[in-house]
Amino acid sequence: MNENMAIGLFKEAMLKIILESEEKKRVKKLEELQKEMERHVLPIRELSGKERRKNISNKNKNNQKNSF
Repeated sequence: MNENMAIGLFKEAMLKIILESEEKKRVKKLEELQKEMERHVLPIRELSGKERRKNISNKNKNNQKNSF
């Protein structure tokens, strides 16, 4: 799943769900949130060749910033 998209959808909709007073509307909004997030699922890519090596020390820290 695209994490930035998921965080954006979640933070907007979850507050509305929590603040909703009626149970039926809350359940409906939660189901809509689930469907919306399922539309943004990304497939796992098969990498050809040898496996990538993970470099612990990152030269460019801006490449791995948190999205929130």
